[in-house]
Formats: sequence, C-alpha cells, structure tokens
Amino acid sequence: MQWGGLIFAEGYFEAEDRDMALLYVTDHMIEPMAPRDPARLEKHFARYLHRYGSGFHSFEIKIDNGPAVAASLKAAGCKLSAEYGFFFYVRQESTGGVLLEVCETAMPNDPYERPQWHPDWVGIHATTLLRLDHIACITPNLAAALGFFTGLLDGELLADERIVTPQPGRRALVRLADTRVAFVQPDQTDTGPLGSFLTPPTSGIYALVWRVEDVEKAEAFFHKRRMRTTCENCVAGSFAIDPMDFHGARHEFTA
Repeated sequence: MQWGGLIFAEGYFEAEDRDMALLYVTDHMIEPMAPRDPARLEKHFARYLHRYGSGFHSFEIKIDNGPAVAASLKAAGCKLSAEYGFFFYVRQESTGGVLLEVCETAMPNDPYERPQWHPDWVGIHATTLLRLDHIACITPNLAAALGFFTGLLDGELLADERIVTPQPGRRALVRLADTRVAFVQPDQTDTGPLGSFLTPPTSGIYALVWRVEDVEKAEAFFHKRRMRTTCENCVAGSFAIDPMDFHGARHEFTA
C-alpha cells in the first residue's frame, strides 16, 4: 500500500472463493476483495467481477440493530439481499442507484476500537494525505437517493448545487454519521462521462475523494511511483489516479 495504509485483517472466505483484507487509509476503512479463481463463475464474486469488472463494489454503514433496520426498510418497500440479520445489502433500485452494505458488528481487530486510535497518523506521509473528503456517487435519480439517505436513513443534507464539470448536473452532499457522500445526477444520463458510468451494470460508486495538504506534492508522489494521473472526468478533485493504474477504482484528490 503506497499510501501508508494500515492493514489490520486478512482472510479467505471459502464459500465465496474470495480473498479479502481490511485496512485504514487515514480515517477511512477499505476492504479490497478478489476471487481467488475468477473462472469459477458459480461463485458470487467471480460472477460480479465478470459482469461489472474491477472497481468499487459498494460502501458500508454501521448501525445498532440490523434486524430492526432491515424490517423498517422492507416495510418502506426497499429490496434487500444477502440478509444475515446483523448484515444485509440494500439494492440499487431502492437507494437511487447505489449499492449499500449495512452491518451492526464491528470488524475484527478494528484499530478504531482501541483507546489510542486516532486518524491523524498519516499526516507525515509523503502524499500529504489528510483524510477522506467524501464518497462520490453517480445517480440517475437524485430525488430517490435523497429520499432514501435523508428520509429512510438519518443523513443530513449539507449542500444542493449545480455543477458543470465534468458535465452539467446537480450535486447533493449528505453527511452520514462521520462520512460525507456526494450524489451527482447529470442532466443527460445517457451521454458524457457520467452518463457512460451510469450504463448498467454499475454499483453507483464513482470515486473516493481524498483531501491532501499539498496537491502538487501528492501528484508528484504518484508520478515517482509510475502511476499516471489525470484531470479528465473529475467530479470533485484537482486530479485523479488513472483508474487503469488502480484496478479500475477511481481515487481523486483535492486540497
């Protein structure tokens, strides 16, 4: 992990033929996953990779009572999958286009639960990385996304504004607990870079947008490691790592 990420768990889930790791980059937990044998299409994650390609699968929120929240969402007409009581997914058609994981249990060995934990440990890293600024999601139906995340969930609407880059549209910024999520709906959902992203199948998660202290130093750090950067199709950052150099996942950076 070239950003100084802190890996605190690794494992293999035989039932899904899936390798995983849990790590923190500043204040944000990330779970990279991959099928051990991508050719085993009878397994869920191999099928997902075959259909969607590499990229962001979903984002996850932690709640207090999984069965109660699941029952409440189903009563409101939401479609859930992979229900295990303490854990479930809310499908894209119920959230405005974003695949959401919901879980009530803490991750094993989570450093966040330790008394000495604080997210500022990376402040001396050469990237000048400070924290996750927000998760950027592209939606074909912003009203539905806001209805779900600020209505059925207790998200707080922080901003609702027009954007012109990378194409005209509307952007709503929502706070969910200690994380901010931006939902962007392009005016034209069938053209332009954001319209192309919305072409099914998609999980709805477009980019992780990171805040850095010095944009030039951050970009120079990635260039020294032969990672290409681009300003093309950025929704919030000054630049992005070329997703082709990051297993299809888009990371943007802003000061």
